[in-house]
Amino acid sequence: MEFERTAVTPLREAWRKFREFLRSNRRLFGWSVFAFAFILLLIFAFTLRAGYKQLETAFSHENEFVPTRLFSDVERIVPPMSRAKLLKRLKALGYSPTTPDSETLKITLHPFDYPVDVLLPPEDPTRELAGKNIRFTFGGEKKNSLSKIERERDGTFDEIPSLYLEPEVIATLSRSDPESKREIRRLKKFEDIPAPIWQAIISIEDPRYLEHAGLDPRGIARAFWVNIRSAKLAQGGSTITAQLVKNLMARRTRNIALKFNELFLSLLLEMKTSKEAILERYLNEVYLGQVGSYEIHGVAEGARLFYGKDLSELHLGEVALMAGLIRGPGFYSPYRYRERAVERQHLVLRKMVEAGFIAEDEAKQAAKLPLRFRPPVSAANKAPYFTDFVKAEMIRQLKDRISETDIAAAGFRVYTTLNPEIAETAQDSVARGVAVLEKKLNLNSAENPEERIEGALAVVDHKTGYIRALVGGRNYGDSTFNRILNMKRQVGSTFKPFVYLTAFLQGNDPSGLAYSTGYPVEDAPWTLSFDHDRQKWSPHNYEKGFLGWIPLRLALAKSINTVAAKLGVQVGIPAIIETARALGVQSDLPNVPSLSLGVSELSPVELVTAYSTIANHGVQDELTAIRAITQDDGTLFAKFVFNAKQVFPPAPIDLLIETMKSVFTEGSAAAAGPAYGFTRPAAGKTGTTSNYRDAWFAGFTPDLTTVVWVGADQNASLTEKKTDALDPKAKKKKKPLQLTGANGALPIWADFMKRALEDFPTAPFPESEHLKQVKIDRYTGKGAQLFCSSDQESEEWVMRDFEPKGSSCESHFPETQSRTSI
Repeated sequence: MEFERTAVTPLREAWRKFREFLRSNRRLFGWSVFAFAFILLLIFAFTLRAGYKQLETAFSHENEFVPTRLFSDVERIVPPMSRAKLLKRLKALGYSPTTPDSETLKITLHPFDYPVDVLLPPEDPTRELAGKNIRFTFGGEKKNSLSKIERERDGTFDEIPSLYLEPEVIATLSRSDPESKREIRRLKKFEDIPAPIWQAIISIEDPRYLEHAGLDPRGIARAFWVNIRSAKLAQGGSTITAQLVKNLMARRTRNIALKFNELFLSLLLEMKTSKEAILERYLNEVYLGQVGSYEIHGVAEGARLFYGKDLSELHLGEVALMAGLIRGPGFYSPYRYRERAVERQHLVLRKMVEAGFIAEDEAKQAAKLPLRFRPPVSAANKAPYFTDFVKAEMIRQLKDRISETDIAAAGFRVYTTLNPEIAETAQDSVARGVAVLEKKLNLNSAENPEERIEGALAVVDHKTGYIRALVGGRNYGDSTFNRILNMKRQVGSTFKPFVYLTAFLQGNDPSGLAYSTGYPVEDAPWTLSFDHDRQKWSPHNYEKGFLGWIPLRLALAKSINTVAAKLGVQVGIPAIIETARALGVQSDLPNVPSLSLGVSELSPVELVTAYSTIANHGVQDELTAIRAITQDDGTLFAKFVFNAKQVFPPAPIDLLIETMKSVFTEGSAAAAGPAYGFTRPAAGKTGTTSNYRDAWFAGFTPDLTTVVWVGADQNASLTEKKTDALDPKAKKKKKPLQLTGANGALPIWADFMKRALEDFPTAPFPESEHLKQVKIDRYTGKGAQLFCSSDQESEEWVMRDFEPKGSSCESHFPETQSRTSI
């Protein structure tokens, strides 16, 4: 049998010709390959030689650098700013104003050393005023208020509407001397470093350091196998020498070629330098994290800033914990994650036993020794909680361009959105407010730390998305735990506006009746049966009674739980989750009926994001704390780009704002004016969680959106402590005071907003073109007929596209529905 030959494909033919060419030109091909390899070798050798010279220089010299500094935003000076506030700002910026007379101040504006094109509006007159004389005049209606700003030109003064003052230094990320702007090094000779310190570090970081020659094949093979199995870079094989090379070379980019280059540099360094010298430099360089506003590099500084001790004074437990920080200084921070840090300490002690440096009994004893950490130290840090947030944002946003370790040493000038005056006011309001609250509740946090009340505050300019201040606690010196960054708590009734907004987005209820501020709802006992009648839920109000039939705006104003719960079921929990997501909430939101009452745990920043979107009429600006980053020479490194988007149509949002304004006029925030002196137009919502663990107030004016949280870190119930019953002077009260949004968070919010906005003219909310007022029959929610009595009708806001259909003048409310099944 004969087989038909297959046709020769072009690819096979090309391969055949290539093999014939190789056979006939073997010598030429061999020399070509050799020449190419030789050129590559020369290039690699040259690169390696240049790299080693750089490494050698870095190794033999102390690495001094300008630290990364954080600046506030530019501040717009505009009448009628108070004289005292202006003088305070000028002094903070280093001006020495002259006073020709009692009504004027004169300064010469400093030269611009900030990115003017990024920070100043395009047509602002300040752009032309660097080095020019400026005159401020006070008087008018208020004697000590700014009435006029003038610039000098050709010997005469011309009036200008406003002036921007330059940014102020608010923090330094590294441990630096503010005067010299140089890195403070506390270098130690190897013989002055106690042996347990380097033994602990090599046990956990590089167990074969004393045996290998710069590379550890076993470590590399182990890391390679782990990475293959996990399908990601889960583990590195770097030796102590390789880590030191990476740190000294200060390369901001990472790729395979550079990694390969560093491996050879590690071998060269080990060939030319002793193990002791390498270890000495590593122990003086290694990054151990941040305490307060100080970046810690080196074990000597670690001992001083973590424990307030000299290296020779550390016990083995302290040494092991510090050694464990190297792998992840932020992840194992003993200030934020003490349990995690102690667990890592135990691992270091076990590794020291395995390496033969200590006995097992020594490890057990060291694990039991007390760990007392020095309170964090801040150096010229005027907004430490805000600084923490900015650093976290830089790490998040620049992770592909620069490592966390390198940020503080990069010499960046970071121009933030912070307003120093607002930040100072915010911190003071929180500190004073929680102290007053502790006194009201008869709590003594000095004797019983569990009774300590803490607070947090976030304030945003909702028109720009700029975060103007963040307060993560009452005192950063007492505790660096930042509740802005690291806390999520149930938000209670501050979640209810999301439920109401979902209803307004739907326009009509299931019967076709339009939602409005006068939409009739019933506050009465009600039970929900769900999960095929296997579960029942009967929500209760903070006030134990019921109000009966009321308009929707009053239900939100009075924070009626039964109404919010029924409305949530009516519009659907999935729809509410969708609304919250669009508002900017990213945390888990359980698909349960009680979500309508705020059982979800959110951070203050998430809540202020959502409320700022409402305040901005459905336009969401990505919140930012950073406007621009430059190199120390002024070269732009990064800048914030606006990404505003309309996430909701204006009509439902504007109807929600009108509803939320009732919280101040007839609801849980009605005391803001008479009790706390806040009288501006505002909208907001109180929030109180179960057992009085958390108190919230979230609200906004036309200018600012602010969220305040008050509670205990232990998530404990905060109720007034009873006074001694035998004390004749003790006041008898029917019911002890309990922590609520109205008595805990609202006073802080009102005090802060009153002071922060004192130089702003009082402005009403703009009237919405998407709403109109109509007379509503309060019994039905339909339009009121002409012959309805005045006590039966009320003037309410409705959306123009969803006006009530039909009219009525009923004499009674609908039938009560006490049970619902889903």
